[in-house]
Amino acid sequence: MEKNKFSKYLLYAIGEIVLVVIGILIALSINSWNQDRIDKKSESQYLQDLKKEIQNNNSVLDYYIKERLPYKIEGLLTAKKYSEENIEIKDTIAFLNKVSKGGMITNGLGILSRNTFNELVSTGNFQIISTDSIKSKVKNYYWGLDADADNVNTYKSDITTFTSGLRPYNSSNPDYISKYDRQEMMIAFRSVEFRKIIDLELSYAYSLENKMDRIVEQGLEIIALIEAELNDK
Repeated sequence: MEKNKFSKYLLYAIGEIVLVVIGILIALSINSWNQDRIDKKSESQYLQDLKKEIQNNNSVLDYYIKERLPYKIEGLLTAKKYSEENIEIKDTIAFLNKVSKGGMITNGLGILSRNTFNELVSTGNFQIISTDSIKSKVKNYYWGLDADADNVNTYKSDITTFTSGLRPYNSSNPDYISKYDRQEMMIAFRSVEFRKIIDLELSYAYSLENKMDRIVEQGLEIIALIEAELNDK
């Protein structure tokens, strides 16, 4: 009799344990499902944000850097020729304004946005991006922007500081240069210091020119992958 009672209690206890375990497994499964749902929603939002950021970066590259870089290089080459050769300048103001354009885009790709990528990395959410090819290309893209920042530091020439120290710049009348400033600039542009500045800035301008198209292409590849991924979700 006692043995039968014990067996019943044992079976009851085992049944209770099984029910508890099943309940825990169901709860864990629901939590996991909820977390997966949250992660997928966050992933989609991050992918959309990355796509928008890279599209904006490509627009900046096209309209701010790509269109202006030839004028920068032309100004630097004009300055280099003047500082190294005994050439006659017929229109001093036009010459000086052309040379001054060599000081454009001194921050390089630093004007491009990294906000979404920085947030993904700092929050640890980069891991929720499930497609390895997207993760790899996104890393390479933003690491390329960081590498350019190092490049700026390597070739930093202070050309803007040099030219601004010779003439005040007024954005409402950018072409105006006083007679005294013109004379001072023509002398300073033949100095050894200025030649070194020009060579450094030209080295950076050529480096930027070489990598610009590659960065745009990388961005377009990522955008295409993201669009395909979002369409599949």
